[in-house]
Amino acid sequence: MKKIKYLPPDGSTLAERLRAFRVQVGFSQKNVADVLNVSRSTYTYYETGKTTPDPATLNRIAKILNVPLEYFFSSELEGGLPPLLGDRANQRAPKKPKLDPERVGELSSGERAVVAFLRDKSIPAEDALAILEQLTRQRY
Repeated sequence: MKKIKYLPPDGSTLAERLRAFRVQVGFSQKNVADVLNVSRSTYTYYETGKTTPDPATLNRIAKILNVPLEYFFSSELEGGLPPLLGDRANQRAPKKPKLDPERVGELSSGERAVVAFLRDKSIPAEDALAILEQLTRQRY
């Protein structure tokens, strides 16, 4: 799994952690809600603490955001969470996609939706690329 550049402080709530990881990765609430097949307002309630996702949904969110499920429960981790990493820790991703993106948030909206879908379905990147190559050969 990829290194997380920013982790919320140990005393943060699940809702704060959901938001922090989502913002760091660069997904919008709508991106995550669409993959979870819930309304954006339902996902917003998870991030504001009005409701809590069930364990299965929380596991799917962890896969979509590409973070270990344990990062949502710092009090249960031995030694707490790792310290703040990287100089871009709290920065949001730019609105316009880059030609050579480093983060999911630097992708176009459609590309982010594809990444979230692949992560949710646990489809390895190699398999997705093989499927794309087959489709490309069929078209041309």
